[in-house]
Amino acid sequence: MVDKKLEIVKKLNDERQSLILFLEQLEDSEWETAVYHEETEWTITDILRHLVDSERGMTGMMAQWQQGNNPVPPDFDLERWNNRAIQKRADKGPEELLADLRANRIDLLSFIDALRDDDWEKQGRHGSLRIMSIEEVCHLIADHELSHLHVMK
Repeated sequence: MVDKKLEIVKKLNDERQSLILFLEQLEDSEWETAVYHEETEWTITDILRHLVDSERGMTGMMAQWQQGNNPVPPDFDLERWNNRAIQKRADKGPEELLADLRANRIDLLSFIDALRDDDWEKQGRHGSLRIMSIEEVCHLIADHELSHLHVMK
């Protein structure tokens, strides 16, 4: 289990480093570059708002699973949640969001550090409505950041 924990922490740290390097080189004007043009338009700042909310939410969700709870209802609407989360953070700019992102990662790594061997396979309903394990969500957090980074680039 130590190897699994180290592998996941390395993956999370590597993907986060790539994200931070990209974000820190942005000019002020680039933060409002539109990236997604679907029902609602997301800018790079909006994606950062989304990533802040997403990691915080998934860490809390996994902590609930660890305790045997399943906080995500079967009719959860992830798209509505994501759009609302961005709206709630509309007053936060890049500097504050980057600080929140760093604080979230400290919380996630503390959570991972405290996991017992039998916690990794505990499961629950993710916001996507898929049943996932804590291990799968830890990988998903890194993969999620990487997929948004590729879109932003």
